[in-house]
Amino acid sequence: MENIEKEIMEKINKMKDEIIKFHQQLVQMPSEVPPGKYRKISKYIAEKINELGMTAEIKRNNVLAELGNSNGPSLIFNAHFDTVPVFDGWTKDPLGGELIENKIYGRGAADDKACVTAEIFAAKALIDAGVDLNGKLIITAVVNEEIGGIGGTEYLVNEEIVRGDVCLLGDAPSDYPIAYTEGGFQISFNITGIRRHSMAYPDLPSPNRNKYSGINAIHKMLKIMNFLMELQEDFNKEETKYPCHPDLPSKISSVTFSMIEGGTSLTAVPDKCLLQCWISLIPEHDAENIKTKILNYIEELKKDDTDLDIFVQIPVTIGPQIAEINSDFAKIVKKSFKIVYGEDREFKLFMATDDAHLFQEKGIQTISIGPFRGESQIHAQDELVYIEDLINTTKLYALTALNYLK
Repeated sequence: MENIEKEIMEKINKMKDEIIKFHQQLVQMPSEVPPGKYRKISKYIAEKINELGMTAEIKRNNVLAELGNSNGPSLIFNAHFDTVPVFDGWTKDPLGGELIENKIYGRGAADDKACVTAEIFAAKALIDAGVDLNGKLIITAVVNEEIGGIGGTEYLVNEEIVRGDVCLLGDAPSDYPIAYTEGGFQISFNITGIRRHSMAYPDLPSPNRNKYSGINAIHKMLKIMNFLMELQEDFNKEETKYPCHPDLPSKISSVTFSMIEGGTSLTAVPDKCLLQCWISLIPEHDAENIKTKILNYIEELKKDDTDLDIFVQIPVTIGPQIAEINSDFAKIVKKSFKIVYGEDREFKLFMATDDAHLFQEKGIQTISIGPFRGESQIHAQDELVYIEDLINTTKLYALTALNYLK
């Protein structure tokens, strides 16, 4: 370890209490999407960055700042501060930011406000150490990652507001660098039936029906659900070749029935049924092929059942991310992990999606890091982040910037 690397690590260790306090304050600021009310937290993040001697900009609630110059390569730090809704079932205050036994609790504590905190204090460590960067560090704290990056990273890269050579994206499990992420797509099925008295005019086949009989939208959805379960059986037969993070059990593609709505009364034939699904795909599976298989099945159903009134939407499709693991940037990230953890850590697959693909699609090589683990309960109740993981993520950001831009 070089002296400057050691100094950066020591500075981050000394900032531990300041890092914890700032992170608690971030967690205490609601930033759920929906509804996506970000003005207060965006301003707070910008003010903190300004305190460090940089100049923060706010564009559509995304916070941007730069450090260094244009004399060399450019590195983007990326993290998001929007969160999924709180939902119910918490035993801790979801907006409390409570510090209990080296863990901070609250919605977004791990996913992904921890990485916003980490990238800011990584920059502070570089500034405090007087590091003269030979290139540009671009800090981005963005919105709307939880809804596909719309208005957040997608807006910044598509409008070329943010441009860089490489990106270190903070939104991943701890302990290993992430070079691969899943692909996937959201799909919804909306079936319309006919509401009738469920005892007098149930949805039955001939000869037990007439023109007054109901059409049960939930019954008709069952065939689609059964088809998707058969699709899952096919998925079960193929595991990914990419090494998975040890805290993530899934090595196969999966179908998740995320939400289902239907019916209005116990005594009425349901005339509506909405099923929303997320299809997670290992990098070996092609989303377009899977979508075609599902849509072809729906067309066959409609031919066989003239009473089937169905509307299918696929609003979001995300391709898998496969980063180049032998590049200079990848080697620098691996070096950062070796310094922080004292041993080599190999690249892993994260069976989830993040904003990495948005950078990759613009030719910006992206590797993900992060602070959460299985017990962090991301997207669930009692979400938490370990202080140690928060500090280690800060070090990974700082060391990567130091060695990429030195």
